[in-house]
Amino acid sequence: MIPLTPLTPFSPYYKEMKLLNRIVLIALVALLCNESFAQVPDKPAQASPVVDMASIINNDSLVAALNAQLDTLSKKTQNQIVVVTVNDLGGIDAKEFATELGRKWGVGGKRLNNGLVMLIKPRNDKGDGEIGFAVGYGLEGAIPDVFCKRLQTDYMVPHFKDGDYAGGIKAAIDEIVPVILDDYKHSQALASDSGKKKGGGNGWFILAVIVAVIALIAFLRKRNKKAINTQQQPQASNLKEEQNSSQEEKPDDVEETNAEDNNEDEEEEDDDDDAKPATEEPEQYRYKYGGGDFGGGGAKTKF
Repeated sequence: MIPLTPLTPFSPYYKEMKLLNRIVLIALVALLCNESFAQVPDKPAQASPVVDMASIINNDSLVAALNAQLDTLSKKTQNQIVVVTVNDLGGIDAKEFATELGRKWGVGGKRLNNGLVMLIKPRNDKGDGEIGFAVGYGLEGAIPDVFCKRLQTDYMVPHFKDGDYAGGIKAAIDEIVPVILDDYKHSQALASDSGKKKGGGNGWFILAVIVAVIALIAFLRKRNKKAINTQQQPQASNLKEEQNSSQEEKPDDVEETNAEDNNEDEEEEDDDDDAKPATEEPEQYRYKYGGGDFGGGGAKTKF
């Protein structure tokens, strides 16, 4: 029997074995991802914002109203909300299921990635009821995880426990839509202000001309002053020698008086600096569109 020895950098074929281990690990991860991805249903050919695969929303007029409301939101803001109900999650976490569904169906689009998936699994013979929200990068600022959790526990679960799935979904959507609209209006206002600032090119040109004129005047004055100083250099040197000789004859009490005056001047300058009010940085607003994929935003709740 050949004894097993640990793999070390000095073992034969160390690099080859290390590469093989990485390949096996990547293959296992890909297999698990594909298995969970296969559990997610395909997007319907004629998909609407509300897809009731579990047939738990027994109100056709409400479904039509919700579809119209979410379609209007998507056209106005380009933010997409999809409500999906399923009977079985296949052992996958509700939030992860919603995330994979958002990726597979392309909710929010690859460019903006501003989609929200609201997944509902009702109580049935396959387990407890579950709610999973998946939020795209572009909506994480407007729809944080805390807000998602509050929607599930305070607005949806109370209705769902009474079997009123339609009422719970409507209550959550009625809370989400105004938040997204306010966030969109705020982002549009910021974009408008930024455009106005960029459009003020004439003002910047006038300011640049004024600064250039002032700099030219200062340069000419400095040049004339230098010429005058060059002409009066002999007289200045004689005056300097006289001042040096007079400073050597000053008594000690005069030097002490000058030192005290200098200290008082420095203290006054420090007081003036302390009296200046501190400038506050303007409040920064954050509104961005992500791209590429759903992130970790969202929440899940059982009922």
